[in-house]
Amino acid sequence: ALQHGSTLNKTPPYPCTFDLMSHIMSCFFVASMTVAIGISCDDSESGAQVSFLQHGKSLAQGRAYHWSSRGGNPATSSSVFFVAPSNFSGGPSWVWQNEFKEQVRHSPLIDADKNIFVSTTTRLRKFTPNGDIVWTWHAAPNAIVSAAPALYNGRIYVVSVDKATRVPTVFSIGMQSGIVHWNRTYEHIEQGGDAESVKVFNNTIIFGAMTNKFDDEHSGGTDTVIAASAADGTMLWQYAADAIMWNFSPSTPGDGSILFSGSCGTVFRISSEGDLIWKAGPSSNPDHPFCTMAGGALGPNGVFYSMYSVNSSSNNNKLAAYNVTDGALLWSKHLPYHALQYPAVGHLGAQGPLVVAVPLGDGLSADPMAGAAKLARAGGALRNMVLVVDAATGQTMWQSEERPWPHAMAAGEFDEHNVTDGAMCLPDPQGIPVISGDGTIYTSSSHHGDLRALRDADGDGTISQWEISVFKTGKCFLNSPSLAPGMLVAAPCWGPMYVFKE
Repeated sequence: ALQHGSTLNKTPPYPCTFDLMSHIMSCFFVASMTVAIGISCDDSESGAQVSFLQHGKSLAQGRAYHWSSRGGNPATSSSVFFVAPSNFSGGPSWVWQNEFKEQVRHSPLIDADKNIFVSTTTRLRKFTPNGDIVWTWHAAPNAIVSAAPALYNGRIYVVSVDKATRVPTVFSIGMQSGIVHWNRTYEHIEQGGDAESVKVFNNTIIFGAMTNKFDDEHSGGTDTVIAASAADGTMLWQYAADAIMWNFSPSTPGDGSILFSGSCGTVFRISSEGDLIWKAGPSSNPDHPFCTMAGGALGPNGVFYSMYSVNSSSNNNKLAAYNVTDGALLWSKHLPYHALQYPAVGHLGAQGPLVVAVPLGDGLSADPMAGAAKLARAGGALRNMVLVVDAATGQTMWQSEERPWPHAMAAGEFDEHNVTDGAMCLPDPQGIPVISGDGTIYTSSSHHGDLRALRDADGDGTISQWEISVFKTGKCFLNSPSLAPGMLVAAPCWGPMYVFKE
């Protein structure tokens, strides 16, 4: 037994190797980005030190991980410059069966050596690229993990919450060993149960908390941002927003500041000291501060894209683009369907246009009677689609809709589950889309569990059937697949984890 609940399954040798091009490509999410790399290799788990520069500013410091946190990178853009498998006809290379039937709430993380870290509600596991389990960390019996962890400088940062009090504890765990280096509990705050994320950059941990200052049924979402030291967890500052952020997942432009979007469309930029730089977009109604489960993502063009609903009505959904420097509104677009997820921002290929991939769809239900009414309103089947728009103008480029789902509850919800992981997954309509280096867009359905790879190969502005590859998992997704060069990892909420390799 290792420190604080870790168990070592296997300890393979880790020779000091460094594939320079692979690391550079995994760091790049801006074509013009300058990268300065200093390589160190020792047993301290500090890893290779990499400094990203974007527009002359430091974007982050840490190891060049392929998928470091929710949204893939510090910008939460859900886009990469490398290419991953997009033809699923041959099936996965290997599968983790999830033998305890645990709930997998978040996208797996992938380090520079293509080791995979997958978090369930009560455990964190490290796998080798070929599927061997290296170690398993266990949360305390009275705690669960609902926020997505993050990789940074040889550590994986995990937030667990006490099931009774919702008080969070942050753990810094060695990525190689699974040993807990430190943990810190924040007695005076609480964390909600939504699928938010941890972000770590500039030696700072960012995570969400709730103060329950809103008298609203969705007040369990984030309304306060916490910043802590990545060295020991010491709290640095906290910022109380006048909005609810659902599935809180902030972005950083590289100067230590963060951007995030409230569920009703208010966009915030907060400095590295916790001060408000600017606030833009519609203001939240303090009596009804929750509007939708959507959020925002940062593009490589210095623009933050926010998806939201202007009120609790599902018929008034928008996508808005804001200048990162001053918060000026660049354009706004009415969306044709329900906005219930975060967007992705990236190039459709190395020479392709910069686009925003907008996930739209029908929400699912936890109650059979309410679900039946929702299904009837939807015409007997729920819909899911991805809308791709030009990032500069908001003009629609193409749209692809998955097969309809004639049920109000997600696939896999009635299957046998681990009782400690909750009765239901209750995901958003789909995971965040992911954009790869060849212009493929991946979608992951929370309705029927289809994983799709889409690419407009002939450039005709439509997605034909031959431009789609589908892998049917039969289990709903709560979040997106994760990518590394030549690798795709997909983990449905209740199902196995599938690893595709070229």
